[in-house]
This record gives sequence, C-alpha cells and structure tokens, in this order.
Amino acid sequence: MKIVRFIRSKLHYKMMLIYSLLTLVPLIIVSATFYSTSKRILENNVDQSFKQTLAETSDKIDGILKAFARQASSIGDNRFVYALLRNAADPDKYPLAPSERSALEERVQDMLRIELDDMGKSIGDIADSIHLFDVQSKHYFAGAEPDVQYYEAITIMPFEKMGFPEWAFFVDHRRMICNLQLVDPASGVLLGHLAIMLDPVKVTSLYGSYEKGSFFITNSSNVVMSNNNPLSIGELLSLPAKRDTITTERKSKWTSFKYVSRIPVSEASAGISRLAVFSIMVALASWIAVIVITYYVLRKITNPLATLSKLMRKAQKENYQLIENFGSHDEIAQLCHTFNRMIIETKELIQKVYKAELQQKEAQLAAIRTYFNPHFLHNTLEYVSILAKSKDKIERIPYVVKSLSSIIRFSISPGKPFVSLDMEMKFAKIYMQIHQYRFEDRFQYSLDYPEHLKQVEVPKLILQPIIENAFIHGIDHIRGIGVIDIRAYESRFNLVIEIEDNGGSAQAPPQKSKGMGSGLKGIESRIKLHFGERYGVEKLQGENGMIVRLHLPILLNETTECSSEKEDAPS
Repeated sequence: MKIVRFIRSKLHYKMMLIYSLLTLVPLIIVSATFYSTSKRILENNVDQSFKQTLAETSDKIDGILKAFARQASSIGDNRFVYALLRNAADPDKYPLAPSERSALEERVQDMLRIELDDMGKSIGDIADSIHLFDVQSKHYFAGAEPDVQYYEAITIMPFEKMGFPEWAFFVDHRRMICNLQLVDPASGVLLGHLAIMLDPVKVTSLYGSYEKGSFFITNSSNVVMSNNNPLSIGELLSLPAKRDTITTERKSKWTSFKYVSRIPVSEASAGISRLAVFSIMVALASWIAVIVITYYVLRKITNPLATLSKLMRKAQKENYQLIENFGSHDEIAQLCHTFNRMIIETKELIQKVYKAELQQKEAQLAAIRTYFNPHFLHNTLEYVSILAKSKDKIERIPYVVKSLSSIIRFSISPGKPFVSLDMEMKFAKIYMQIHQYRFEDRFQYSLDYPEHLKQVEVPKLILQPIIENAFIHGIDHIRGIGVIDIRAYESRFNLVIEIEDNGGSAQAPPQKSKGMGSGLKGIESRIKLHFGERYGVEKLQGENGMIVRLHLPILLNETTECSSEKEDAPS
C-alpha cells in the first residue's frame, strides 16, 4: 500500500507505469491478430475467390440492366407516349389539333425528364439520357445533348420479340443502349423507338473493385461494350498472354453480354505479399491505438492543468470559480488545492469590501428617506388645515384624516424599502383623493398600469413627491380643471412610470426641461443608488404641463410586505 501511495503521489512514476501497460497491450493485439489473419488467408482458395467476385459483379450488373429494361417498358406503356406516336403514324385515324399536339409533346418531354430523375433515384445515377423517336424521325429526349450517333442502327436492330426491350450489340458514343420497339397493341404497327443510353464513365462504377483494364463487358462477338479504358470501347477484345494473365468469363443471365475479368498471375500468387502488408497494417493500427489510448490517459492528467489555466483567465476578469474533481494526489492536485485556497481568500476579501460599500450606500438612502418623510407630513397637514377652514368641507376631515393616517403608517412602517407597483399606485391614489376633497370638481386623476406589472418592485413613496410637486408648481396655479395622469408600461425590458399634469401653458412647445428641483433630484438619487446609473428621472415639458418619467428595472418579488402594510393597503 505504501508503494501504491508513493506511485500515485509522483507524476514521473505514474507516467512510467502507464507507458509500460500501453506497450504490452499493443504487442498482444498484434501477435494474436497476425496469427489469426495469416491462417485465414492461407486457407483461402485464390481461384475460387476470383470466380466468386466475378459472379457477384455480373449478378449486380445484370440486376441493373434488367431494372433499366423494366423502366423502358414502363415508359413505353405511357398513354401520352402512345397518343403522340399514333398521331405521328396515322394523323387521319388519330387526329390532334396543333394546340393539343403541342401540349402533348410538352407533357411527354416532362415525363421523360421525370423518368430520368426517377431512374437516378431508384436504380442509380447511371443513365445518360432517354430518347424517343416516332416513325417520322421526330426526336424527344431528356438528359444529355440529343446527338445520336447511330439512329439508323437503332431502327433496324433485330428483336427476338417485338415490344420487349433488348440491349443493343453496338454502342452509341461509347454508350450502352437499351432499345425498345414501340408497337401499337391494337394494330401491331410500329410506332417508334425508345432508347435509354448509359453513361460510359458511370457504368464503370458497377465494377469499380477491379483494377483498371481488368474487367470488360462484351457482346457475343467479343466487341467491348464497357471498360475503364474508353479507347477500348467498340474494339474487339484482344487475346491476352496465358502465362501472364488468368482470364475468367461469365455469360449474362438476362442479356447477350459477357463479363470478362483478367487478373495478373502475380496478383493470384500474392498471398504472402498480402500477408506482409496486412501485418504492417495491423502493426500500424496497433500503434495508432497506442497513440489514442495514450492521448486519453494523458488527458486525465492534463485536464486539471487546462482547467486551472482557464479558471485563472476567468479570475483575471473577476469571475472567481473553484476547480473541482481533479481526483489525484500528485503535484497537480497540490497546485489545484493552492489555487482553490487563493480563490476562497480573494472572495472573502471582495465580500468584505462589498459589505463596506453597501453599508455606505444604505446610509445615503436612509438620509434621503429621512428628508422625505417630514417634508411629506408637513405638506399633507397643510392641506388638512385648508379643509378645516371651510365650513362646507369640514365634514370631510375624518375621511381625509383616515387616509392621511394610512399614508403616514405606510411611510414610517419598518420593513423593506421596496413595495409592489400595485401598492405604490394605491397609496398614490389615496394621496390624490385627499387633494380631491380640497379641489372637488376642479381636479381629476387617472391611473393606468397593466396587470402583469402589478408585482414589480419599486422604491416606497417614489410617486408622492412628484405628485406633490405637480400640485405646488402646477395645478394650484390654474383656474380650470386640474388633471394628473399616472401610467406605467414596459419599454425595452424596463419599467417606465409617467406622471403628467396640465399645470403648464398649452402654447409652450414640447421640449426636454433642463432644470430639476430638489425633490426630483432626491428621487433620482434614490433610483441610482438602488439600481445604478442606467436608471433615473427624466423631466419633459408636455403640451399642457409637465411630464416626469421614471426609468426603473423590472424586479419581480412575490413576497408581501409586513403585516402593517397589509392593513394600511386600501380596499
């Protein structure tokens, strides 16, 4: 156990142990694979392998050629094709108006293009083009350019059965041709020909496993129909030297073609060479496996270092995070522990500084609130005194005093310095109702704020000083009906509250006011101290009075205020 703990604590010995294991494992893999593969290769019969490969390739090509023949028959059975060809063969018996024939030709052209695309998807992208000829040599096509080298050969090509597609024994521009006579089933009259031509380059992909020049598709006369060498297509297949080449032939089961493969004798006797190459490949694969395993193992060691480097860069940007799950006991683990201790100490120091700044800010806010509460109480009692001097309005004093009592308890009650927007609006309403007792029909007010903003937190009594200024500097000096409108809305993910009065001149042009009284300065100081420099107060000159606009963040808090505030809230 002491030895294990010693090795785990030393990075050098840990790496030596890992490399020893990584050397032993590839040697075992290489030895076992070499023995198994060499035995399998020596037991295989090379001649049978060649024949099996040729059989699989020929069956594959036969299947493709048969599929194209079926597609040709499907196109030949199309009723639009027969309608067009019948009209060309016997226009008196099958008349068509010029417009009908033009539409029919366009439909046939579209059908040929669709069929060519469908063959590319269902069979393979081998077909070069589709050509349709009527008895008047009128040519319709889809695919490559319509140049046909041996049109006459297509028309005079013999067929074993009329109306059945056959593969031509000749090529057209080195292209293999699937030819179909189109015969009127009612009269047996020849209506035209349909030819599907295969791309000579793409056909070679069907036997791409063979070396270049080692596989041929020929007709019954040994004329080359397809080969990797384009120059040999259309030429007679030459006889190879028997000493140097092993030739294997297989006749097509479905066409008159033959498939011929020619494999050099050196390849047939290359079992030992393959074995050598294979052993090299196994050794190379084992070496790559060692590299991969070493990479992943070393990553277990280097990951803590990379993580440590990443977290140090974050720490430079004042983003302090601890490194976790380094899971070892070596020098790297000691370094990680040291880094974590440094981060913890740094956080504690920052927390101390932050608390000191926060206490200073709270002291400033307390000073501002201490200023506002006596100021608000003095002005409100002045309004009550005015009501008491009027004999007609003296009976309203109990209601005013009750409302005033609610506002005073709300303003001096202990608790958080924030309330919901809904509660702040309700106490602003009570405050304006006190003034409505004084002004009677000469004062109107309105509050407009959506339901989803009611629980947004705002500083307590943030609206009262603004409403008070609206009365003192505006509504008290007009002869008509005074109006105060308070509205709240969301703008760019922030809360905006506007308090607008009509205490100014209607002729004054709208403009941004440069001055801001001490009351508004105090409100702006409260907002900035709470939320930062992005938020504050904006004072505007409206058409009929002043507009004071508060910009606040949207902070939601579902918790309610203390019980005293619940009792004071208006019903």
